[in-house]
Amino acid sequence: MLEQGRKLATAAILGFAVAASSAQAGAWTQKDGGAYQKLSFNYFSSDEAFGAPAPGFEQFDDRNLTYYGEFGLRDDLTLFTSVAGKSLESRSGGETFKTTGIGDLDLGLRYNLVSSSYQLSTALLFKAPYFYGENDEVPLGNAQEDVESRLLFGKGFGPWGYIGIELGYRFRLGAPADEFRYLLEYGFKVLGSGYLRAKLDGIQGIGNGRSVGDASSGNPLLNLEFNIGKLETTVGWWITPKFAAEFTATNNLYGENTLKGVNYMFAVVYAY
Repeated sequence: MLEQGRKLATAAILGFAVAASSAQAGAWTQKDGGAYQKLSFNYFSSDEAFGAPAPGFEQFDDRNLTYYGEFGLRDDLTLFTSVAGKSLESRSGGETFKTTGIGDLDLGLRYNLVSSSYQLSTALLFKAPYFYGENDEVPLGNAQEDVESRLLFGKGFGPWGYIGIELGYRFRLGAPADEFRYLLEYGFKVLGSGYLRAKLDGIQGIGNGRSVGDASSGNPLLNLEFNIGKLETTVGWWITPKFAAEFTATNNLYGENTLKGVNYMFAVVYAY
């Protein structure tokens, strides 16, 4: 416990020193007392990998129900969190392995530095792997803490929509390699209450992992070091001023040591 406490303290100090993180909501913060909450069902299935898969690998399926929430503590400070209930299935060597449970908990703060003709924010995220065991047939997470720090830029263009640019660094305790993270986003309104959004979301391992993992771990999305670039496209509609529905398809465009495939998401949003 003492050693874990030292590691957590070190991670927190380094994370704050870099800047801070989040990625799902851009540079804008929630107003004081405001909230944005999303409940989504996700389905991902793949039988292909970028590069050679582990010997015997056949297919991997991930079904999850994910909650994401933001809460305005002040106009310039937002608390955000996310957690998922997962059902994972992996087929390898003619055998099928399954695990159901709660995955990693993300908890963070986003602070607005500049709010004028553009938005500039910084954020800090902590990933807590405390809701699952390390010996599941198909691991729900890699069972180590992460601290991610991120700088976020956003600018609106009226009827032409908005853009977002984000750069981050994820400090990962234990064997996994640290990661450089980047995101480019563009969104705009359509037909009054509708909206379209596209994101290029990327992760680049920086090469300091103890070793390179493979799909033999039972969960090929949890390799110790990998690179990936995802294109996320979303269609949404505000049914009322507070409720919206979304459909998102996220395609794994490029990568190394991870899976190809498309994640499909259906979500409901509640904001005030």
